[in-house]
Amino acid sequence: MEKRKRRKVKKKRKEKVFTSLFMIFLLIISFIVIIYNIFKNDYFKISQIYIEGNKILSDEEILSKLNNPIGNNIFFYDANKSIENLKKEEIIKDVDIQKEYPDKILINVKEEFAFMTATFNNKEYIISNESKVLDKTSNKNGLVVLKGIEKKPKLGEKFTDNKQVLGFIEKIQEYKYSLNLEEIDLENNQDIGIIINDIHINFGDLNNYDYKLKLLDSVLKDISDKGLKAYTIRLDKGKDPVVEVDKTSLDQDNEK
Repeated sequence: MEKRKRRKVKKKRKEKVFTSLFMIFLLIISFIVIIYNIFKNDYFKISQIYIEGNKILSDEEILSKLNNPIGNNIFFYDANKSIENLKKEEIIKDVDIQKEYPDKILINVKEEFAFMTATFNNKEYIISNESKVLDKTSNKNGLVVLKGIEKKPKLGEKFTDNKQVLGFIEKIQEYKYSLNLEEIDLENNQDIGIIINDIHINFGDLNNYDYKLKLLDSVLKDISDKGLKAYTIRLDKGKDPVVEVDKTSLDQDNEK
């Protein structure tokens, strides 16, 4: 009787070993199938790329530096290599690339480029969109004229230590009208002057400049939508802006 019992126990052990090996085999096969589907399935192919922060380089130029990864598997996409390629562009100072599974790539670039020209003691300086003094003295056409700098600019440094001024210059670039910006006058910090499309803007001081820039955007859009010819916009006379327009354009608007 004892021998029979021992034989039965051995048989059960063999069955357990076989079952365990079979389960491991199934798990391996399942894993291989999953991996295969991940790498071959269209679900994980890059189909959307979002680019932010670029003002000078076009989306197409940035994509060309990445060899346009549309259609490639997102798991094989080398974000670090793409960052290295983009940083070879002199204008690009920083890049962040994020994968958003299953099929999106998010690219945020930070550009530094000549934005303003300023004069101090009869010497001209080129200042970047980051308010840094650049080692460039050519291609001044199209740059914003910056007036009223208080100290001699130093190469590679911000042209001012005034955080309010720096914040104002950074913020104004977020609006589309900055593309038509011609002049920023800082000579009187209680009455900042701006010229956009030949429209003179009395901005007032820089207190609450965030709100004022947003208000200016609304006023400029209204002028454009109504086809008015404006001469001045005053944001220094209380909460409501005062706009001086050509009477002829105002009459034409009333006739519509």
